[in-house]
Amino acid sequence: MRFDSWEAGLAFYRMYAHEVGFSVRVWTQHKGEGGVIIWKKFVCARQGWRKRKSVDLGQVTQEVGRKKAKRNIKISRCGCKAMMGLKRQDDNKYEVVQFVQSHTHQLVSPSKRHLIRSNREVTSDLRNKLFTCSKALLGTSKTFRLLSIEKGGPENIGCTKHDLQNCQRDFKAAIKGADGQLIVDIMENKKKANPAFYFDYQVDENNKLTNIFWADSICRKNYSLFGDVVSFDSTYRFNKYDLVFAPFTGVNHHKSCVTFGAAFLSNEKIASYKWLFQTFLKAMCGVAPKLVITDEDQSMRRGIESIFPNTKHRLCMWHILMKLPEKVGPILRDNEDFKPRFMACVRGSETPDEFESRWSSIISEFGLEDNEWLKEKYGLRESWIPAYFMEFSLGGILRTTSRSESENAFFRHFTNRKLTLIEFWVRFETALEEQRQKELQEDNCALHTLPVLETCWGIEAHAREVYTHNIFVAFQREVVAARDRRHVKTIERVGDVRTMSIGDLSGRIITVCFNTNTKAAQCTCRMFESLGILCSHIIVVLKNDGCNEIPSQYVLHRWTKMAARHLCYDANGHEMEGSSTSLSPIIKKLYSQTWSRFSLALHEARHCEDKMEYLNKVVADALAHLRQTAPLDEQSKVQEFESFIGTTFPSIINIHPPDIANTKGSGKRLKRGSEEAINKRKKVNKP
Repeated sequence: MRFDSWEAGLAFYRMYAHEVGFSVRVWTQHKGEGGVIIWKKFVCARQGWRKRKSVDLGQVTQEVGRKKAKRNIKISRCGCKAMMGLKRQDDNKYEVVQFVQSHTHQLVSPSKRHLIRSNREVTSDLRNKLFTCSKALLGTSKTFRLLSIEKGGPENIGCTKHDLQNCQRDFKAAIKGADGQLIVDIMENKKKANPAFYFDYQVDENNKLTNIFWADSICRKNYSLFGDVVSFDSTYRFNKYDLVFAPFTGVNHHKSCVTFGAAFLSNEKIASYKWLFQTFLKAMCGVAPKLVITDEDQSMRRGIESIFPNTKHRLCMWHILMKLPEKVGPILRDNEDFKPRFMACVRGSETPDEFESRWSSIISEFGLEDNEWLKEKYGLRESWIPAYFMEFSLGGILRTTSRSESENAFFRHFTNRKLTLIEFWVRFETALEEQRQKELQEDNCALHTLPVLETCWGIEAHAREVYTHNIFVAFQREVVAARDRRHVKTIERVGDVRTMSIGDLSGRIITVCFNTNTKAAQCTCRMFESLGILCSHIIVVLKNDGCNEIPSQYVLHRWTKMAARHLCYDANGHEMEGSSTSLSPIIKKLYSQTWSRFSLALHEARHCEDKMEYLNKVVADALAHLRQTAPLDEQSKVQEFESFIGTTFPSIINIHPPDIANTKGSGKRLKRGSEEAINKRKKVNKP
């Protein structure tokens, strides 16, 4: 038997081995002049014997970080003699000159032949699938299950789950040592593709990456539109180096989280925060936020005071209240009356006086006069109690929930603490894409649908036309409250100004001053100042005055349907719009259409053998035609890795990966008393 090349001979022997039931290994060869292979031998994978030291040990050790992990070795060699030898002839073809058919071991049954090593390969197609699934946080196990479903069973995949894990291991090994350089190179490429992309970084004296900040063009545009209030959190880590992940978060016109930028920090010192805030300021054309909300980190506070001296700094209520159960003890933690009253005090008080009164009552009634933590929080009350921010413009839009916690929970869904910086970046981009797709869906819904009205009031209909759906729902609640639960008790007139007392069903009185000429209104509840939408008290007054539309001064542009439809430019005149992509919109559309049609054709033919054979022939002919008319150079595994991450592996590494950071760590979920009791019992009963 003769072959055009030794590779063709190997392919034949592998097909033969698959049918018989054994695995093939390339064994030895001899080269002649010019490096031409004269003869080559292929053997059964169970040929020969494992080295004596491995048999004696039965185990090997691997270095894993600073620990040694033991790995069991399974011996497969048994001295099998089966083989095939090829020799190069004068006509440059290879002839079979040796062939041993018999084996000294049991052959693999047909049901297990897909597990034979020489029959398995993580092909380019499978690697691409693995990379694609990795972007969506599908690990190797879930990817393997998905492939099994798509291909009609694990025997049709072409590899095992362990093979996919090895491919992922190879990817991490390729990144190792170049992680810092790669992340910087990726961002350099992003900036070349879109000059509005902004990033900066720091290295230490050993050229190891310490801090890095980035904001793409859409992040910067969102900040220019919605950056009046910023939430900043640095309590979570999503990478193998334990670097602090610090996203800057805001609220868009749909009241959804929007990312303004993000950073990795190697420590939580004042100098790091100063650098980060200064870099953020440069990225945002020197415009500081009006209000920034953070946790209680003192280094962060000092950094904000230094870089954002005119910015109002407020502490995140969520971070403080999360510690409440621990600080008040198990008795009050499970008290059914304490928590509702405490929450009503800190969240529901509309004036500082009301808060002071409620706080004093709670402290006295529950015997908390000596609680040092509550004393400390009371001393900081002007930094976290909403009643002290009611007069500050939009100071309340982040008060009902923790935007930072919501943002971290969102990114946590896409990341984990074993990721390299490159792996994190790929998934971060996927997360941003999902966040922005949600905004597009909300924009489309707001522009092409209308919510149902609850009243016949013209002011509600006007709000439906101008506001996004989520803002309209909040405004609609105020309209319904104005209709059902508010009434005018008294009116005092002085010129164009009316001072009106508005009562509710609980007997509470709210005062509204209204100018009938300018339509300017001021309510003692301060809801408009805090949230940017009119309260039910002012709506009652407007209705009483015959207004069928919201006065223009009370329609904040940031809450309208058209809020994001503006062209924005950075300080260098670069338009801050969508980032550049390697595929043109036309190619992306054709790719999507082709994939959809192929999937539909496969679905139509799946139950008919004749149809499947026809489809298989059509696809094979199309593939052969494409390769003939426009042949592509086959990518190596490294080139595929580079295509996945968006940059080439550096030949020279100037920026090294960061050291493992020694930071304060991520916040932990507070547990209820019952959970802690169960955990304590487990520790006591632990043998």
